[in-house]
Formats: sequence, structure tokens, C-alpha cells
Amino acid sequence: MGNSQPRNASRSRRTQQWPQGAAELGATADHRREDEQQAEQQQEQEQANPRRAQLQAQAQAHQSQPDPAGEEEPPVQSQQLSTWSLGSLSGGRLNWSFSGARNSFRHRNKATRKSLTSLHGSRRGKTQWHRPLTNSIFNSHFKESSRNDLYQIEHLVAKGAFGVVFKVCTKSDNSVCYALKVLKKSKLIEDNSVRQIKDEADIQKVCGHHPFIVKQIDLWQNRHNLHILSEYVPNGELFSKITHFSIDLVRLYVGEIALALDFLHNAGIIYRDAKPENILLTQQFHVKLTDFGLSKWLKLGANTRTMCGTFKYMAPEILCGEPYGHAVDWWALGVIACQMLTQKSPNIKRHLLRRRRESVEPEDGLSNAPSIAQINGCLQDSDGDSEDFLPEEVQDLAHEGRDVLRKLLTIEPRQRIRSVMALQRIALYKGYNLSAKQLLSLSPRDIIARDGIRIYEDRQFDQETSQCAINAFLDF
Repeated sequence: MGNSQPRNASRSRRTQQWPQGAAELGATADHRREDEQQAEQQQEQEQANPRRAQLQAQAQAHQSQPDPAGEEEPPVQSQQLSTWSLGSLSGGRLNWSFSGARNSFRHRNKATRKSLTSLHGSRRGKTQWHRPLTNSIFNSHFKESSRNDLYQIEHLVAKGAFGVVFKVCTKSDNSVCYALKVLKKSKLIEDNSVRQIKDEADIQKVCGHHPFIVKQIDLWQNRHNLHILSEYVPNGELFSKITHFSIDLVRLYVGEIALALDFLHNAGIIYRDAKPENILLTQQFHVKLTDFGLSKWLKLGANTRTMCGTFKYMAPEILCGEPYGHAVDWWALGVIACQMLTQKSPNIKRHLLRRRRESVEPEDGLSNAPSIAQINGCLQDSDGDSEDFLPEEVQDLAHEGRDVLRKLLTIEPRQRIRSVMALQRIALYKGYNLSAKQLLSLSPRDIIARDGIRIYEDRQFDQETSQCAINAFLDF
């Protein structure tokens, strides 16, 4: 404490002496740089551009002439120094400062110049504002990175509206494989799907630990694409492997899908895209749900109105443009169960046309409901005059098969099965413990072998299609 005052006084004296010392150092440095740069300029001008050297020589001769009034410029005072006065110690002109800046940039080495103009080491040297502008939209979920040195593309797995899915393996171990979903950022922005893809990433991240939902591994982005790395489910889509199902296999698969849907609903999520293409088979032939692109955060009991999904699996309330809730996922499960048991889908075209004709258009003229022409174009005609929209083959099923279809495929959402607890009470699951632990303890392979069910080989894209997709999305 006793030494603080002398130290402060010494610092004050140094501060007061700073302008004079800076002026002397600045003047010395400027004169030295001026001599060096003039010599370099003359040499470059004579060798590279004689005309430019001639013009600069004339300019220097003009600057060295005395003032028209016959008086020399007064010396620069060093009491107050500013940015401009430091640059004008050599004669009071700003021309030299700018030429010196140009010369200093010209003589920087190539690596330094590249670092000042490139995009943080990017291979393409665009303007510096462009990269953060395109990437910042997705920065909250997708970190900027590259994985070229980690993964090797094996083949194309699927194609969608916004991108593709590849099977990739780690370069360090070819036996470790993942599914890589690659999406074009420009397409997502153009279709106003930025919020949708962020919700998809969030939902899969928080729900991927469920045994019947595909787990998310990593997220990242590069200049043009978004990347979602997930676990690889080797046996592909449900109906690509199996086309005919026994009642025991239907019981197992409907139960596993129901547990996944019930888990999503209790987490405040509506799936809205339950269909065979999004149901994958693991190595042990258990199921996993994938693709949450149409999923939405929606608390249990709430409604929404967005019309989305695949026509064949959309519930009547969606197709009629009415508010709907989580019950639409259970309708879609009923359609899948109907296809498993009868190889046909329910046909609600007659019901939809009647409700569409009876419906009253909103006062503002805006409606989510499809037109009669759209219904005619997307759904087949019903068989005969029967009001029953279930296939005729349902009559040939055992009681538990008919019962599960009629309980899931109920037009009125409030009368439809809407939970695992309600599903547990129907005839199909009588004396059956409908839990993930119980279902995982069963072996689908044993059921398939016992019931003589045929397993089909994987259908892959041809080499040309796969290679075109790889070339289009190679820079991951």
C-alpha cells in the first residue's frame, strides 16, 4: 500500500512523456519505411510497368516542388497525435499512408493473404459474410463441421423430397455402420421447412432412447447440406421384407408400434407419418420407427389442423379438414394392421364424399379439406353399396383379428383406441403382457420360421441411381 503512490506517479510521468516518444519513433520508422518502399517501388516499376513508374516519378517531382507562395510547410507539432497525424509525419500528406498500406499488403506472403480472404479455411474463397449468413439459420441445431475423414458411403438407402439417406461405415472399422440423412439447405429454406427440420432433430434426439425408435447419433452441417446421423437398421422397411403375416406376428408388431406411438404421445409429440416405409426391421426383426419429418410438438389432448401425411394412412378427420389430435396415429396403425392381415387397405372414399358434400365451408372461404376431385383421384371406389369400409377379407379373420381392426379403424376419434392401456383390453392381447421388456424377450425370427413366413431379399437402388446420389451429396 505504501508503494502505490510512487508507482502511480511514475506511471503518470511515463504517460505524459508518451506523445513525444511516439512522435520520435513514428518519424524514424516512417522515414526508414519510406526509403525502403521507394527503392522497392522504383525497382518494380522499371521491371513490370515502365508507364506506371513514369507517372509516379512525375507525381513525386510535383510533390517535391516548393509551395507556390515560396514558403515551406511548417514542421509537424508533436503535442497531440492522432491516427492521421501519425501517417503524415513525412510531409503532412495522406497519399503516402495509403500507398504504404497497399505496398505492405502486396508484400505479405501468400498464406497470410489467403487467411484474410478465405472463409475460415474453406476450400472456396467467397466473400466473408456469405458463409455465416447461410449457416446461421441452422446453427442452433447443426454445428458447422465436416466428416469426410470419418465415414465412407456404402450405398443409397432411400430418396425423399429434401434429400437422400446413405448407408455409411466408419473408415476405421467397416463393421460399424450408420444411416446418414443428407438434406439440401436451399430446398428446406425454399419450402419454409426450417422449423420442421429443427423439430425433427429435437424429437429424434429426445426420443431415440426408446427401444422401438431409431436413435440419433450426430448432427452437423456444411456449406450446402444438413446431416443427420442415426443408427443403421439393417433389414430395411417392413413390407419390403415381409408381405404375409400370421396373427402372432401381427400381435407382436402392432404391439411394438403401439408402444412407440404411446411413448411419443405421452412426450407431447404427434407422429403423423405412421406407414410401412417408416417402420424398419432390426437384425432380430423387431421394429423401429424412423423419419420424424412430419412430427410436431403437441401436448396430449390438444388439437392441430395442418393437413399432412400419406393419403392412404390419413385419418378421416384430417381428410375432412377438421381439427385433429393424437388419435390420427392410431388410425394409421389400424391401416397398417389391416394391410398385414388382409393385404388390402380400408376404403373410406364413400364416407369422405358424403361428409364433404354435407360440410359447410368456412365464412372466409378457407378450408384444409381436400376437394371432391382430390378425393376421387387419391382413393379407390368402394366395393358395392356397403357402408362398411373394411375389406371383405376381414370377415374371414379370426375374432381377435376383426376386433383389433374395428377398434382401431373407428371413424369417430373419441371412440377409437388411443392408448396402450386401451389396446391391452381387447381380445388380441388377452393374457398378454404388452410391455417393451416382454415384447423384446420374444423372437420374431422364431415366429417367422414356425409359421413358414417368407422373408424377401433387400431391394436396393441400381448402381447408376446410387452413384448419381453419391456425386450430388459427396461433400459431407
